[in-house]
Amino acid sequence: MTAFLWMLGGAAAGAVIALILYFLGMCIELINCACNIVTCNCDGGDAIPAMWSGNSFLSVLLFCAIAGAIIGLIYGIYKMKAASNEAARLREAEQSEEAKKQRRKWADEVKQKALSIANACEKNAKNYKPLVSPSYKANVQMDTIISELANASELKGKVDAMAEDAKSKGGVSK
Repeated sequence: MTAFLWMLGGAAAGAVIALILYFLGMCIELINCACNIVTCNCDGGDAIPAMWSGNSFLSVLLFCAIAGAIIGLIYGIYKMKAASNEAARLREAEQSEEAKKQRRKWADEVKQKALSIANACEKNAKNYKPLVSPSYKANVQMDTIISELANASELKGKVDAMAEDAKSKGGVSK
């Protein structure tokens, strides 16, 4: 549509240029006639005789209008291409800005998750108590083992005594 409007504008400009050329030609013709009168050259004739004959005005008007339309069409195509390029550049810039915002948003989310995980790990490291002691405490552990063995042997002694007692009484308990 823009190219068509520029083509019409070019045709109108060409027609206006043709009218201006004819006006200038008429002015030159009037000056030429004035010079012939001043110099008493009555046999001078027209300086531009073809300009005023027959269809010459329509031919020049048509030629200027067509040339103007072609120039206007080319200029309109140029303007359309420039507008298209500008719109594409704006879309690309908008998409680029939108993509940049999305990347920043994702980076912030990843950063927050990494920070959250780091804080959780740090908190867990402070509260961590191993199930098995890495240091061997011989005295305490040996005392515990010896007391357990003593308790076990004491129980075994009681069980043995009860078994002996049961044997001696013939299996009857009191």
